[in-house]
Amino acid sequence: MHGHGVPRWLLLVAAMAAVGPVSIDMYLPGFPAIEREFAMRGVETTMAAYLVGLAVSQLFYGPISDRFGRKPPLYFGFALYALGAAGCALAPSLPALTLMRIVQALGGSSGFVIGRAIVRDRCEPHEAARAFSLLMMIVALGPVLAPAAGGFVVTHFGWRATFVFQAALGVALLAATHFALRESRPASAAVPLNFANVMRTYLRLGADRTLIGYSLVGGFGMGALFTYVTGAPTVLTQRYDLSPQQFGALIGLNGFAFMTASRLNMIALRTIGPREVLARYVWLPLLLGGALLLLTSLWPVPLWTVVALQLSFFVAVGRVTPNVAALALAPHGADAGAASALMGALQSALAMLSGFAVATFNDGKVSTIAAIMTVGGALTWGSYLWARGPSEPARLAT
Repeated sequence: MHGHGVPRWLLLVAAMAAVGPVSIDMYLPGFPAIEREFAMRGVETTMAAYLVGLAVSQLFYGPISDRFGRKPPLYFGFALYALGAAGCALAPSLPALTLMRIVQALGGSSGFVIGRAIVRDRCEPHEAARAFSLLMMIVALGPVLAPAAGGFVVTHFGWRATFVFQAALGVALLAATHFALRESRPASAAVPLNFANVMRTYLRLGADRTLIGYSLVGGFGMGALFTYVTGAPTVLTQRYDLSPQQFGALIGLNGFAFMTASRLNMIALRTIGPREVLARYVWLPLLLGGALLLLTSLWPVPLWTVVALQLSFFVAVGRVTPNVAALALAPHGADAGAASALMGALQSALAMLSGFAVATFNDGKVSTIAAIMTVGGALTWGSYLWARGPSEPARLAT
């Protein structure tokens, strides 16, 4: 991480993490075509299925990578991801597509969890916060490029081609892991793997206020973002009469918001630590969510106001999440895989719950989406106060 060059291993970890945005965003433009071909409604279930697979599978990869090293479970994960994507490309029905999306997620989550553990293996907390910021900046290109690329692929080659691309990506990552990634887990540090041991590890980690608290900060923040991403396609297109192209461009702006946040974060981390950055910005999502809620409840607000506040909200959450990851994982060198997995599963579950909240309460009003975002902002700040605890000044002094 020293100097200006990005190390090759970090670029590869970024490519692993980008599997998520590619798998989630690339086939969005194909939703109408999928429903037409299968003559069925409910293509959203394929998205929910992916998130369920993501939340559950992360818990397995952590302990496995702490026992066998980082590379072997990555081989398995990317092979499974490629198989799942190929299955999606060949799916004969919507239920079959939904099932193959779960298979795809069970494989794809390996890169996400183990990538974070690799950063923890190789970086001190301060360096890790910078590495996570850089990762977020690269991964943020996913939501910018994936829907646009998906739109092109769907228009010219059909929706199945988006999954052919994802299968090829899985194979490419498998090869890159083999040839370009050095094992970062020393063999001497292997943690024995048995069910009782794994359960003990997770129970111990689950009682760690710092890990759980900071994971909740990131989880509620990302959940609030997911509220907007899930609700916006129906609410904004109807309320402001947007075409798919216009909406695609708006969703693309979110990626630029994340890149801005990452850049600002990396600049801040040159002079102060991740804990100080977090303290400065963790209350902003609540403030911005509240402002959006107030304005949209009282007046018919023009689109640019909604988008400006929403993008500011995304930047604020983007200032919080990389620092949270670094602080949560810093004390867990020996079981970085399991700690990363617990953190990831918790955050995926909260994103999933916020998606369900939107599905339940969405009445076509921007103010309803803003209300759920504000609740997410409040829970983010509350989790931070709890994670920090009364002993924080004493810990800072040491």
